[in-house]
Amino acid sequence: MPAMPNEPGADTLEDHLRRASRNFTARLDEDVALRLGQEIARELDRAHHDTPPRYPEIDPARIHMVEGKPRLDGGGQSGEPREALFELGALLQQMVTGLPPDVSWRLDGPPAAALSSLTRGALLASLTAARPEARFSSAKAAAEAIAFELAKPDTAEAPPWPLFRGDAARTGTARAPVPPTGMVAAWSVSTGPVVASPVLSGRLVFVPTQDGRLVVLDRASGRLVASVKVASGCESSPALHEGRVLVGTDDGELLAFDIATAKPVFSAKLGQMVRSSPLPVGDLVVVGVVDSKDAGAVVALDAAGKVVWRNKRGAVFSSAATDGERVFVAGDDKEIHALDAKKGKLLWKHAVGGRVRATPALHEGVAVVGDFDGRLVGVRLADGQRAWTRDLSQPIYSSACLHGGVAVVGCHDGFVRGFLVADGAPVFETPTRGPVVASPTAFGALAAVGSTDGDFYLFDAQGRVVSRTRLAEGGTQSSAAADAQGAVVGSARGVHAFGLGA
Repeated sequence: MPAMPNEPGADTLEDHLRRASRNFTARLDEDVALRLGQEIARELDRAHHDTPPRYPEIDPARIHMVEGKPRLDGGGQSGEPREALFELGALLQQMVTGLPPDVSWRLDGPPAAALSSLTRGALLASLTAARPEARFSSAKAAAEAIAFELAKPDTAEAPPWPLFRGDAARTGTARAPVPPTGMVAAWSVSTGPVVASPVLSGRLVFVPTQDGRLVVLDRASGRLVASVKVASGCESSPALHEGRVLVGTDDGELLAFDIATAKPVFSAKLGQMVRSSPLPVGDLVVVGVVDSKDAGAVVALDAAGKVVWRNKRGAVFSSAATDGERVFVAGDDKEIHALDAKKGKLLWKHAVGGRVRATPALHEGVAVVGDFDGRLVGVRLADGQRAWTRDLSQPIYSSACLHGGVAVVGCHDGFVRGFLVADGAPVFETPTRGPVVASPTAFGALAAVGSTDGDFYLFDAQGRVVSRTRLAEGGTQSSAAADAQGAVVGSARGVHAFGLGA
């Protein structure tokens, strides 16, 4: 008859680890260590929810194995759940690195562990964070995070918002499964000023900061996963494509990083500055380039970062949109161009009238875009002819959001306006208290946009304000990204997430 857990001779976790690591001379397989960590986290959750709560010590010599799994019995009635998580993290750190815990970890955390993915490394860093408030909120939350890491990698899922404006047509419309009736603030992270717009994978938020870092956050909690210095400055919104994150920089480069590890894939110097957001089109990536005040180009690169074609024109701050075969992009030369996506050949061009830094949005054969002279135009994709014009007499930096047959756009006079995509007929106008340079994002019958007044507005199909949330005194230029959980947006202070209301 086998020994009971508390009887002499009972197998302990220390015994188990000694055998698995050849008497502590080898590291444990990452997945094996995480499975043990998950079981211990579940046991901690069970102990913390006992009546009264128990706080067992995380000591391998005192943790008994029952049917091959660690079992936490006993424990005092005083303790702190996040202290137990630190002890669990220190044990995991030892299992995957072979380094014994050190008292210095209390002050500075353990050395960064080179795990197989960003999210796994961030999980371990969160368990062992020196500040208790930076750790998981509970043992249950830690167990769930470990379970996700053991299930499947984030790159296996189709990203819900992989591009600036959400899709290749740049419509700015979320694929929300249930139309929301409101939004509730979920979390905020002070990263410093963010002008670029976030993109979302299944579990992560990718957003560049104005000081040139690519910041990766956990989508559900806002927990920092990674912060990588990539340039002197960055205002280009990233793109997620085939396991990579692509981002332009103020140093004139297009960079590609592996989504799972954040390791560089390629770096391509394209010009003086890249503010345009990359657009994957087939096997290519298309992006606008600024070479000087009056000169620029639209450039296509292959998967290795090699330039395939380059169409010279005026400075291009605008991002390209595509219907799959053609690329549509506007610029400071006051024109919108249609290019063959494979070869970059000019198919047609249309004079908008003023400089264009907004991104064209495509819907039912029409491209909608505004210019610095205050024109909002609809241009037919088939032949480049003007379908309609609305003269708003206010500079338009904002890219239009197209949803339900309505184009919603922000204006420099502080109004958000809606127009029919078919003929430009006005639908509504809603005031904010500052110029709106961000681009609206649609969620079912609702739309949201940040203003330079520092607030984030949610309004209905008639333009009535549903809610207004303060983000930052310095205002918001970033456009919101959206998924089934809600919205994520940048501001002069950092990154903010909202959950969908009932």
